[in-house]
Amino acid sequence: MKDLVVGQVLSLKIRFNNNGDIALKKHPYLIVDIDEKLGVVEIAQLDTVEGKEYKAMMKSNKVIYCDNPSETVIDKDSYIQLDNSFQIEYFEDLAIYRRQTETLSKEKLREVLEAYHSYHEENEIDDLKIVFMSKNEILRLNSSRR
Repeated sequence: MKDLVVGQVLSLKIRFNNNGDIALKKHPYLIVDIDEKLGVVEIAQLDTVEGKEYKAMMKSNKVIYCDNPSETVIDKDSYIQLDNSFQIEYFEDLAIYRRQTETLSKEKLREVLEAYHSYHEENEIDDLKIVFMSKNEILRLNSSRR
């Protein structure tokens, strides 16, 4: 799992919930945890703030600005959704969905991880929003035919 690190961004189509709703296009997902023992990568969805300022300021989201310092993994002010838990079975080729090898800057990553973990500790995550996807599901959803 050394090819992936916390703070990198994957670009994926995933299943948003356990109702089976699937993203229409690829979205950026920040890697927030890697459990080597279980073989699982936990990701959190990134969205652009532009046009969604009201949503970005909700308690269930954490804003990440693309400057001060300038970020390489996001090119617009964004926010991370805290009220989901997306886990992906790790597989060797998962790194092909990585946007780049860089990570979010150290201080912003620390703040995001702190917000993510404290939100999960202090709030109940709806069972519909706790999603696990296998290697086969990720490959199927992200095949070039879709």
